[in-house]
Amino acid sequence: MQKNYAYYLILFLLISISWMGCQSNQQKMAQVQDSLKALNSSDSSILIYTDGLEKLKESLANKESPVFTKGDYSFYTSIYSQDSVPVLFIEYGEAGDNGFVEKKYYLDNGELVLYWEKTKQASSTEKPVYEFKETRIYFRNNVFLKGEERVAAGDSLLSQIPFVLVDDYLLDKNKQFDFKRLEDANAEVGDFNLTFDRIDSLSATKQYLVMANKKANTYESTYQITKADSLISKIKENPYAYKGKKLKVKHAKQGTRMIYKGGELSAF
Repeated sequence: MQKNYAYYLILFLLISISWMGCQSNQQKMAQVQDSLKALNSSDSSILIYTDGLEKLKESLANKESPVFTKGDYSFYTSIYSQDSVPVLFIEYGEAGDNGFVEKKYYLDNGELVLYWEKTKQASSTEKPVYEFKETRIYFRNNVFLKGEERVAAGDSLLSQIPFVLVDDYLLDKNKQFDFKRLEDANAEVGDFNLTFDRIDSLSATKQYLVMANKKANTYESTYQITKADSLISKIKENPYAYKGKKLKVKHAKQGTRMIYKGGELSAF
């Protein structure tokens, strides 16, 4: 009887979420958050909540960082907020030809309820074989609930494979998630506070504006210059005058590649 009740309750919540289009964002978010309470934050209600967030995502306030590079890893972050309170953190990163990682952190009232990760990793064999893996780790009241994953040879095949429970001893149940790093990257502060470093010229038609942190061995951001504006022209004339200066850069993003769209000296 209890299982039947849970099934119908989940079905009701899914139908409710699909009809939220006629409500205000605040009403939608309240309904999505109620789904967590409905089944006492079980894995089912957590998935209903996160599915609701994904449906609401485009209507939430969102700030996206530039692409930052350290070594062979390039990534950017997105933070989605409701009433200035973060409800979803996203990190997307690529490591050259070695694959990618996408991480999502779903929060409710400031508490992590689901950590989701998708990776594409290359084997260390002579001819690399790629493996796609999707992982979900559930939390209730900031306490580990369970973890599950699925693995496939192709990204499109993942959705055809059911998740399987991961043994607790294989997971770090006390893993600390570094939200400050994500927030700093998004706000471009701390290690992510970058200033003009140089213009790299690979050829007459391939030039890049490079921003870097003043500390050694930290992060850089690289913008491909397809059309030079007055700022780029001035920098080329006297790059040393701009070294270490803060710039406000406009850009378009294509994956982890940024195209320079204009810039100016920052007042800060």
